[in-house]
Amino acid sequence: HVRSRRQRQMCIRDSFGRLSIDLEVSRKPLPIEWTEEFTRTLTEAYFDQSEKDNSFFDVHGEIYDKEFVVIISYLNHDDLTAAPISLFISHDVVEDSKQFTIVLKNLIDLSSHVLDDIFATESWHDYVPNWTESKFKDSKFFYKITRENISLTIQAQQFLDKEGMV
Repeated sequence: HVRSRRQRQMCIRDSFGRLSIDLEVSRKPLPIEWTEEFTRTLTEAYFDQSEKDNSFFDVHGEIYDKEFVVIISYLNHDDLTAAPISLFISHDVVEDSKQFTIVLKNLIDLSSHVLDDIFATESWHDYVPNWTESKFKDSKFFYKITRENISLTIQAQQFLDKEGMV
């Protein structure tokens, strides 16, 4: 079955992860309880930094057939259109629920290491928009750092879906 160029582009962008997905592949969000708990953990751990920067964390996560992705955006309270720092972390899907829980905990620890590096420099601008492989606690993660406001991207996608434009 042949796809148009536009369909192939949409197929690639339809995922926040490092792997291209087929348009027919279903995706599901990571459990809301986990993303809310992760947001609380980041907010508590980086409270002083957040207050200083007048910013907050926004966490999203999706599970695809071959990977799951967590996106952490650091947004300005006063200007949601200001370019945030967004950390995308991808890991291959783990079928065993106990192992999946361990990988999610390691993901939290890995994100703290990356955020510590970011916040250690006053004017940090070392964005890594391409996926980079990282070994962390016996797991292989991939990450990239962008200026994308993931909440706005999700809202735009929902609007396009609703209007039948995708």
